[in-house]
Amino acid sequence: MRKFAALFCAALALVTSRAVASDLVSVGENGVLSAVHIRNRQAALFTGQFALPASSQAIELVKIRYRSHNQKGRAVTLSGLLAIPKGGAPKGLALYLHGTTADRNMSPSRWQGGTNGSETEAATLALATGGYAVVMPDYLGLGDDPGVHPYPLGAVNCVSGIDMIGPAREAASRLKIAVGPKLWVTGYSEGGAVAMWATRELEKRQGALYQVTAAAPLSGPYDLTGATAQSMVSRSTKAPVLSARLYLAAYIGYTMSHNTAEVRLKDYFTSTIASAIPQVFGHGLTDATIIKRLALKGLRVGTLLSIERALTPHFRDALRKGDTTDLIVRQLKANDCFDWKPQTKMLLVCVKDDAIVWDENTDNALTAMRNRGVGDDTAQNYVLSSSFNHVTGVPPALSVARRFFDGGFAGVAKKP
Repeated sequence: MRKFAALFCAALALVTSRAVASDLVSVGENGVLSAVHIRNRQAALFTGQFALPASSQAIELVKIRYRSHNQKGRAVTLSGLLAIPKGGAPKGLALYLHGTTADRNMSPSRWQGGTNGSETEAATLALATGGYAVVMPDYLGLGDDPGVHPYPLGAVNCVSGIDMIGPAREAASRLKIAVGPKLWVTGYSEGGAVAMWATRELEKRQGALYQVTAAAPLSGPYDLTGATAQSMVSRSTKAPVLSARLYLAAYIGYTMSHNTAEVRLKDYFTSTIASAIPQVFGHGLTDATIIKRLALKGLRVGTLLSIERALTPHFRDALRKGDTTDLIVRQLKANDCFDWKPQTKMLLVCVKDDAIVWDENTDNALTAMRNRGVGDDTAQNYVLSSSFNHVTGVPPALSVARRFFDGGFAGVAKKP
């Protein structure tokens, strides 16, 4: 009987391994970061109290193509990046979900190791230098997938990350680089909410492959129909903030008008903005160029203190009231991810007074979790000072996530 049980377990393991491997389509080399280059870039990006220990290992950058499915359940082939220390990753696999971009060229799988200050570079230098293999999906509609990214639908986009876990481990095996069994989840901005969703969905999965050791969602818009919607229509005297808000609102309109037939841009944006949106998205422009062009259009319609005048009265009211009879607000509501009860140890990191993703998103998530009985032994938060903003907060947030993964809550209890 014992012999039979042993043989059965071995067969099951083999079948499981083959099932995981079958989702891996291809593996390609993007480049190698030398130890010297890594130390120089770490010193530039992670400074002061957020400095990280110097790394002595080179990091291999591997592009992966793998099988997944889109929001309609159709099979797709997606792409992403695996950043893996050449000497092995004993601490396991860190799933990193990236923030908002409409620029396909900023997808993680397109990065070949150049010095560009991107999230992909920062996540690699923060985590892969600490003994973690970092797996970064491009998402639907980015990287090699020709569709339109379903922004900002975390319940949809988390699947891209979950489905990459098995292929990433198989790719590491092909490269003969050992990766520890643990799984960690983190991400910033849009990716913070996707990380929250991924953790929530992974808790429902069976098997060691999907068991999350800890999660660190960073500055995410978890409360899309509350804090995030209110931030969209709030006032500001800062032109860069208003430009970013118009970009985010337009991106929502663009992606939902493509992926939901009933959503028409003219029902949500004034004619000037509605006509501009298809001209700037989907044409290979950088995010900076998209923001600039939309900002110029916004000035024409009077977005000096708020983007309200770029929106139709219907859309403004629907955002303010959280009116789920509206098609866009209904989809945003379905992707709220703050009012639930995680079992995974979780550190929520945010930037104080963040004007782009309000820190109320994190406050509301932690309050909702406390109301559901989640104690500080399971979920805590870490607030970065207002000397950072949503963009400059990426490296320090990643540094905090690394300390949390390395040492748990005790690792971030006191600032170094």
